[in-house]
Amino acid sequence: MANQSNLTVPSVEQDNAVVLCPTGRVDGTNVTILQGAVRERLEAGQANIVFDLADLNYISSAGLRVFLMAARDLQGQGGRAAFCNLSEQIRQVFEITGFDKILSVHGNRDDALSTF
Repeated sequence: MANQSNLTVPSVEQDNAVVLCPTGRVDGTNVTILQGAVRERLEAGQANIVFDLADLNYISSAGLRVFLMAARDLQGQGGRAAFCNLSEQIRQVFEITGFDKILSVHGNRDDALSTF
């Protein structure tokens, strides 16, 4: 069970954005890892972030809040957040919560990057 709470957030700079790739599960026990990865990019002045969710297995309301706050903070810096490669499970969470209507959601990374 310990592995279920594992979360890593590798990143890569691509085009004029940073791509964060949360891998594993985001829940209340590890959401600070995701928050830290986002904060680090915001503090570095990087205003465009793509969240590539291809390897995200689960997200709790705490993780969704991080995404929402990131989108708001990036917009405040004149940037944007885009989300891509949602698995069926993550897509359902976005749809149930309405996040698919308020966040910029795309089918793949190239589409997400093209919004900047």
